[in-house]
Amino acid sequence: MAAKRATADDELNRLKAGTADPQSPEATAAIRAALESKHARVAAAAAKLIKARQLEGFTAALQATYARFLEDPVKRDPGCLAKLAVLEALDFTEAMVEEPFVSALSLTQPEPAWGPPVDSAAPCRARAILALARMGHTDVVLHGGVLLADKHASVRVAAADALGGCGVHHAAGVLLLKIELGDEDPLVRLACLSGVLTLAPELAMVRFTPMLASHDDEVRELAALCFGQSNRADAGAALIAAVKACVSEREREELLRGLGLHRADASLEALLEIIARPGLEGAKAAIRALTPRRFEPGVRARVEKAVAGRVELVRAVNEAFRVEE
Repeated sequence: MAAKRATADDELNRLKAGTADPQSPEATAAIRAALESKHARVAAAAAKLIKARQLEGFTAALQATYARFLEDPVKRDPGCLAKLAVLEALDFTEAMVEEPFVSALSLTQPEPAWGPPVDSAAPCRARAILALARMGHTDVVLHGGVLLADKHASVRVAAADALGGCGVHHAAGVLLLKIELGDEDPLVRLACLSGVLTLAPELAMVRFTPMLASHDDEVRELAALCFGQSNRADAGAALIAAVKACVSEREREELLRGLGLHRADASLEALLEIIARPGLEGAKAAIRALTPRRFEPGVRARVEKAVAGRVELVRAVNEAFRVEE
């Protein structure tokens, strides 16, 4: 009587049992066996273990797994489950192998869906460009520029992040061109702004500071978020100046959100000053802006001191600094 074939669940249980001690030879053998599985779920689970535990010595096996699931991919690896897990494992363990990532840059996998087919490979393209930027790949600016025109916004964001973090000064020109051409997704535009500020800060400060005074809500908000996330001293000073110059409470709120992201003490002091002033709406907006800093030691105490027991503002502080259970 022929032996019963192991199901994906059988193999997953075997992987779990075999990796209880991640440093044991049994664990290594179990992971290698799972990477060789024909089941995408099993191979993906093994790759995720490698990523989570930062395990070394699996680079070649991961590459082989990726190549295997390129064959008949819709049937064998629906949703790119295994391929994405492998790429993430290679990237997060900082493997210096370019081939799988270069291959993934142009990977598409249209899958049946209601209406037109859905391309499930977009996350693979995103991971690929970020990994190549990490490795300092020679053609990262070329590849990033191509992916800035990808149909999927998540890939365009990744391309902008990769270009912004690649350390190549002239990549700022590619990002500036994308800013001028525009994008329907604000996260793409924000990533481009942030990338230019990282690569060419002097140019960015000159070009982007006037955006803080724009009457276009989205333009003003994106510039404020870009400056706030940068934590540059000159960006914080520009935000503080823009807040002081803004006469509209509604328009000021986006600027305050950017200031709340900025980690310099000068930015916190500027918000505390607004909170301490008479007038509830401006104070409440400044308190809300500090929500991202609610876990920082001492911040809540300083906000409460500025509130000085005003009941309406105490409620706002409790809401902004609430810790989700």
